[in-house]
Formats: sequence, C-alpha cells, structure tokens
Amino acid sequence: MNSMGPIVVCHANATEAQDILAERFANERLHYINSPDLLAGALTDIQPEIAFTLKSDGMPGPSLRQVMRCPSMRWVYVGGSGYDHLLPLDNPSITVSNAAGVLASHLAENVTGAMLALNGNFLRYAAQQRDKRWQSLCFAPLAEQTLLVVGLGQIGAKVAANAKHLGMRVLATRRTANPHPEVDEVLTTEALPVLLPRADFVSLHVRLEPQTQHLFSDDAFSRMRRGAFFINTSRGPIVDESALLRALDSGQVGGAYLDVFEQEPLPSASHLWHQPNVLITPHAADNILGWQRQFLQHFADNLDSYRAGQAIANVVHRTA
Repeated sequence: MNSMGPIVVCHANATEAQDILAERFANERLHYINSPDLLAGALTDIQPEIAFTLKSDGMPGPSLRQVMRCPSMRWVYVGGSGYDHLLPLDNPSITVSNAAGVLASHLAENVTGAMLALNGNFLRYAAQQRDKRWQSLCFAPLAEQTLLVVGLGQIGAKVAANAKHLGMRVLATRRTANPHPEVDEVLTTEALPVLLPRADFVSLHVRLEPQTQHLFSDDAFSRMRRGAFFINTSRGPIVDESALLRALDSGQVGGAYLDVFEQEPLPSASHLWHQPNVLITPHAADNILGWQRQFLQHFADNLDSYRAGQAIANVVHRTA
C-alpha cells in the first residue's frame, strides 16, 4: 500500500466532508478548506499531494484553478463531470479525474421529464390554469418521434436509454462512431448538420471546449426540423442564446428546456424568462438530495485505489 502525502478537501461544507472521510481515512493527513480566501495559504503551508475539489457558490470554479499550480500536487479530483473551470490542463505533473457518471441517471431522469413536459403541452396547460381556461391540447406520442443526443457520454447514454424505453428512435453523435446498444444510429460529431433535420428533440451533453463554444448558433438552429424541441443541461456557452431566442420567436424551435446559461445566474433582463415555450431551471438538473455526498463517496473509493497503487476511475488528464 502506497504512502500518501497530505490531502486537501476543497469543499464549502467541510463538516459534511469530514463525516464521510475522517473515519475511513483516519491515518491520512486530511485538511479541509471551506473558503476560497483560505485556499492559497493552505496550499503553500500544506503542500498537498491530492485535492478533492467541489465547485459551488461558496467555492467558485476560478478559485479552484489554484490547485493546478501547486508544485506538490499529483492528483486533482473534480466533484462533477465538468472541469472547464480548471482548463487548460497543462500541468504535466498532475493527474485529473472527475465524477462523470455518478449523477448521470438522475440528470437523465430530469431531461426525460422535460421531454414529457414539452411534448405533453404542460407549459401551455400551466398558462391555461393561471387563466382558468379549459382547453384540451393534442400531442404526438413520443414513441413516434426521434431524439438526437449530441454527445453520447455517460449522461447522454442514460438519456438515450430512457428514450428507447419510451419507444423513441435515438440518434447520437460522439467523437467515434462506435455503435451503442441503446442508440439506433451513432455518427461522429462532424455529422451533426446531417442529423439535426431528422430529430424531433435535440439534447446537448457535450463538454465546454473551444470547439464546442457556440456549437449551436443560427446555422445549427436553422438545420433543425421546424418546431423541434431543444434541451441544454450541459454548459451555457455551448449555445448562442441570441440565436436561440431568434429560433424560438420564429417557431423554428418549438420549445426548450434550459438548465444552463451563458451567464449564471440568468440575468433578470434576459428575454428567455418571458418565453412561454421555455422551461428554465437554475443549473439544477442533477440537484438530487445528497449529491455532494455521492461525489465524496466516489472520491473515497478512488482514494482507496490510489493508496493501493491501482488505477483510479474517470481520468481526464494523465501525468506525462
């Protein structure tokens, strides 16, 4: 079993982290940092080998970038799947892993619920209820429709599986066109323009990278089937919101579920707030009870592997 250097737990709720980690790793040197103001000094004083990081309002993403510049650091764990706040991953001495897949099924559940709500006219019914208006609205069964999953990672695969259980035809893009048991047709990302006109629903599950910035702009929305529904639970800057508003206003996009935005919190002046065919949640699509604890448990399991000299899960950047 390998000896480990100090471990810093960068988590705004240090008490919760201690409850999970302290007994399991009683002989390790664990340090809990619950404020970004304390992070720089702690890294200098502790010289940690490992960092658990969890981005939150109390521990903003930009502040966590400091762990990537710590000379003693060898492994950084990201609580969550997105690590764009740490980019560029240019330190050859640090392995970075994430929690991709830990909450995938829960986020997919939310996406599936949004598909049902948009397709079933629930937003229109909610407006009718406020107006005390009794009017029946018809809808097309999901089993007759096609979903395009843009980014067939762990979350996208769960969304695809749910859609297949509802009888939908599922198309998907990813870097390589390897087949997937829950998807009828998988093509590479370059095929997106060809697939967009074939889909009744488009759901985004790609990382925010330079090549995905504004992946959905006027051109992409113009290629979608007119009246199709659009879902984004990945990252806000993947979508040009001005282009989305134009597509919604023209009816090119029939409705949308949006959990992420170019600026968060979504400014009160944004016209998205006033779109009758848009469902908005505040970056909360996987906000299940105890989500932070699930990341800590996943980190603890990986820490056992690291201590035993075994491979850790979900490595997104390896040491040189």
